[in-house]
Amino acid sequence: MESNSEHLLVSLGIALIALEIVLFLVQFTTRIQSGCFVLVALLCLAVVVEARSFSRRFFRVIRQMAPQGRFSLRLFVLLPVVVLVEFLMTVAPLSGSDALHYHFTTQRLILEQGFHPIFSITESFLCGQSHLLILFGLALGSEKFAMGTIFLGGLLTSFALACLAARYAPRGLVEAITLLFLLTPVIFWQISTSGTPDIWMAFFATLAVMVLSQGKAAGRWKQALLAGFLAGGIAGAKYTGCALAVALALVFVLEIRSALATLLFLGGALISGAWPYLRNWVWTGDPVFPFYSRVFSHGDVNEYALANLTAAIGISGSRHLPELLPFLFFSGIQENGPGFYDFFGPLLLALAPLILLAFRNTREWRVHSFVWLLFASCVFVSSGLSRYLLPVFPLALSCATTAIAYSEQRGWGAVSKLANGSIALMSLVGAVGLALYSRAPVRTALGIRDGLSYLAERAPDYQIVEAIQQGLGGAPKSRKALVFLRHLYYLDIPFVNGDPGSSWIVDPERLQTPEQWKSFLGQNGICYVVRSPNYPSAIAAALLQMENSGELLPVSKTIAQTFRGMRIQEDRVDVQVVILKVAQGPSCSDATHGTKIP
Repeated sequence: MESNSEHLLVSLGIALIALEIVLFLVQFTTRIQSGCFVLVALLCLAVVVEARSFSRRFFRVIRQMAPQGRFSLRLFVLLPVVVLVEFLMTVAPLSGSDALHYHFTTQRLILEQGFHPIFSITESFLCGQSHLLILFGLALGSEKFAMGTIFLGGLLTSFALACLAARYAPRGLVEAITLLFLLTPVIFWQISTSGTPDIWMAFFATLAVMVLSQGKAAGRWKQALLAGFLAGGIAGAKYTGCALAVALALVFVLEIRSALATLLFLGGALISGAWPYLRNWVWTGDPVFPFYSRVFSHGDVNEYALANLTAAIGISGSRHLPELLPFLFFSGIQENGPGFYDFFGPLLLALAPLILLAFRNTREWRVHSFVWLLFASCVFVSSGLSRYLLPVFPLALSCATTAIAYSEQRGWGAVSKLANGSIALMSLVGAVGLALYSRAPVRTALGIRDGLSYLAERAPDYQIVEAIQQGLGGAPKSRKALVFLRHLYYLDIPFVNGDPGSSWIVDPERLQTPEQWKSFLGQNGICYVVRSPNYPSAIAAALLQMENSGELLPVSKTIAQTFRGMRIQEDRVDVQVVILKVAQGPSCSDATHGTKIP
């Protein structure tokens, strides 16, 4: 690599992808926790072996990071403050919606029950290699450590952005754009409270572009293999990562134009990124389950769950050509309920004319911009959801930084002042947003506020989960409960997700009568059914009929609070949590628990 900082970052990226591959193989053992502790020992050994080389490069990087000038000094002080606040937010208890549904829940279940398909959580098949770092943290005994791996991804991505931007822009501008990155709502939400590991794709994508931009190594086999390995790490992280890996491959082919180098690139990508797709293929016959289940499952398809999943990720939505330009520049907004995942800010759209003016037909510009725009175009066509643009956000900011530096070099004083002012304004807005959003998690992390009250207020469905725990806490562990919750992570009893929108095994087409339900409950060892407050409409009729006929007997009833709609709206509602016992289940004949309701 052409600099010590880039060398260290790329080395870390390769090490982390290698760690993910080994963790994937460790899952096959019956001793996942022991295997993770062995990996910690091996990592420590590697650090000891490489200590001299690492420390030499590290201290050179530290000397280069010394502030230069008063403005640089101010930014240099602000950056650690922002990082500290976001770290403290990470230490707060997990409250992210998708994390509570499957990002963390799937890894916890694998750790507790072993490595097997979890068909009652359809999204568990979407878990990629970056989720294994969550498994690593949980196996080491700490949810906070698992959250810390996501925070580490954000921190490393900010460093990678700084390294990439520093090639073409002055020091102060690089620090300003790095600060803006950390203060962007989608970023500080992503790396702190969301519990979503998508930020790792941004890190690996930035490293891959960094490798492809190396002038001295152009066309060498090492560059091809390394870039392919990083591209595979992106593809293995998430299904949408495949589009980014393809964009990197296309850019590589256009730039290098070597058949051998292309084969090495593809080989590196397969070695590092094929594992989740092989897993899904072995388990279901569909490497990208469930999206091609109609082709590979020979008619055994839960159309209801598939339709809900495709709607949630935007596949079934409509797109219009005038929306493309703002979307490419991270300014598309989801009209039916914006959240932090939509808030990239309007800066890149405002700087779009300057970026286009500054574009030059050089390798650096081509690699940066083509990867960004190709991937963004694919996301627009396939999904149209802005949050999936996260992996190329650092690349876009790097292009913006280069464009601003270009305007300063050309003497466009008014343009550069306006651009720098826009960065300052958006950073200020982001700082205010961070201050407001971080109050509760930071106070909880510092011990000023109780963690349980924080979860009761911020974690969706937490009060319902607590009511279920109190009602079934003493039930035998062999007896499962059918629940209709989205947020399952804190549910510390054996359960089966019964929501037909997110459970592949609960198919409304196959569960239409009480007899079909009794067979389903018996096959899955379910002795309890939790209604809170109503059954999903697609399956409600048969379950209500079972209640009326005495086949489901109520044993406890509690009132709890939960959110109605998105949490950002802070709209709460009281719900009734009713626990019912399966009256005639073959393994539930003595499953009396709680106080029966008259």
